[in-house]
Amino acid sequence: MNYLFVIPKGVSTAQCFNSFLIGIAYVSASLKQAGHSVFTINLEFHPEGVSQALKEIILSHHVDAVCTGGLSYDCNKIKEVIDTAREINPRVMTIVGGGIISADPIPAMRVLDADIGIIGEGEVTMRELAYALDNGLPYGDIPGLIVKKNANGSNVITRRREEIRDLDSIAFPDYDGFNYLEWTRIYGMGIIIGSRSCTHNCTFCFHTSGKQYRQRSLDSIFKEIAYQVERYNVRTICFSDELFASNKQRVYEFCKRIRDVNISWSVALRVCDVDTELLHTMKAAGCVMISYGLESADNVVLKSMKKRITVEQIVKALELTYDANINVTGGFIFGDLNEDQNSATNTLNFWHRNNKRHYMSVTMIKVFPGSFLYKYACKEGIIKDKEQFLRDGCPLINVSKLTDDEYKNLTGLITELRLHPHVPAESFEIKAIKPNDECGVEFTCRKCGIRNHVDVGFWFGKEIWCPSCGMINFVDPFENALHQEEAFFAQLPADRNIVLWGAGGIYYKLMQKYGTLASERFLLVDADPSIQGLTICGKQIHSPDLILQNGIRSVFITALSRKDDICATLRSSYQSVERIVVPAFDIIKDGIVPVLKQI
Repeated sequence: MNYLFVIPKGVSTAQCFNSFLIGIAYVSASLKQAGHSVFTINLEFHPEGVSQALKEIILSHHVDAVCTGGLSYDCNKIKEVIDTAREINPRVMTIVGGGIISADPIPAMRVLDADIGIIGEGEVTMRELAYALDNGLPYGDIPGLIVKKNANGSNVITRRREEIRDLDSIAFPDYDGFNYLEWTRIYGMGIIIGSRSCTHNCTFCFHTSGKQYRQRSLDSIFKEIAYQVERYNVRTICFSDELFASNKQRVYEFCKRIRDVNISWSVALRVCDVDTELLHTMKAAGCVMISYGLESADNVVLKSMKKRITVEQIVKALELTYDANINVTGGFIFGDLNEDQNSATNTLNFWHRNNKRHYMSVTMIKVFPGSFLYKYACKEGIIKDKEQFLRDGCPLINVSKLTDDEYKNLTGLITELRLHPHVPAESFEIKAIKPNDECGVEFTCRKCGIRNHVDVGFWFGKEIWCPSCGMINFVDPFENALHQEEAFFAQLPADRNIVLWGAGGIYYKLMQKYGTLASERFLLVDADPSIQGLTICGKQIHSPDLILQNGIRSVFITALSRKDDICATLRSSYQSVERIVVPAFDIIKDGIVPVLKQI
């Protein structure tokens, strides 16, 4: 049989690295190592569309089985691959793995309508399954499967597959098969997994790779580092483990060996596991960033989450890491079972005090299938239909002590704060204007005070690593532009309702600068249904249908990265729209002036 492994378009991993699901690459490598006929495709790198890309490869290589997967909130993207494959060849077998199957197999299989699902790690299971398929053998006794038995959706789960104990025995991921070289160029780093699972069981988490924490040997890890450096010329490595190490000695040993490789690297650690000596050793060995699971700045909530850390430990770890000149990335998640107004306020206040020093994201807890919170929500009837929950992309649900109104208001605030700039540079000046809206900027590092010169996009800004101390500085030329409010709105009628399309970063920064936008005649829309109904910067987010309902004539596109698509949609589907404007800028003697230009 010929097997096609597919990374769906637009998926993301638990560590938020878009477009490269390393789990699929591991299973593909395992099957290739065993001598099976394997083809691969990463749909993120095929702009012609899912149907055309799959049709070409399925027909040209006579594919018999399409293998794909991902996480639960990517359900619809995974299903698109399955449905498209069947449209191309109704006889093709569909096999799905990853967190979506492992977390709650039966509803996932019913929604996806796949032929076979792989529960747990897929390397060994897929090899055994492929051997059976290639030789016409039964596979109902292979551990770690869920199999569709008939057309009415009945599924049978085989016995549990034991977790792979020796991670060194697994082949390196099939990097070449999934455009990894291009991926490293886009993200500026390589990725490696040095361990699987985690030593803890936080209530919001589901360990897609099993319950038992296992680590690769350092010999195996350094062999893969050397491979990536030589083959893909990576100069920085992100270890995307849930937990890089469960003891300090392993970190020290790693630091001793990584010094000779001359690359930078980042890892995930717990705040209770670091101290001054360890952090300075890591910095000297090339560590540029540590990801901490912060989650909350309230001890009651941390205990409820089963984090086994305290706010005091968070404060200490952040200060020690900053003193060691290592960047911090971490996040606060709101909506735990014991979250109330007081605990949410505690965390928000902590975030406001520290977000200029540390890169700390804020978001609402997502109730992932397989997690303690998911099981609680199902038991309490908060999730009434598991299959619909998957189809809806695992939407936000309130499992906290907050009232529904309090929860909605907090969600809107958190959505707004996610657009707020982190770790801004101490100061900066625009020195030159370059092609493609880029500005030559000199900035003063927020940590070491050294002046640096960089090129930064005017509308989007950029996170810059200080070459002197290694700390990240956010530089946004828009902040230093000459803001002439009356001239900015000269292209818009003064007596009609106007729609702002796009509740993202540019909308946020415009709202901070131009009081005119606070007027009720400026209406906010966004095509993302997950944020419709929320209030950001004082405006409720509506569906674009508002344009038709109100006969809107003027639209101000604030989502610049999607302006071409939005403009095409407006011209094809919204006949009332006569004027479309986008933010731009003019150059005058005294500097840069933001303006609106009609398109």
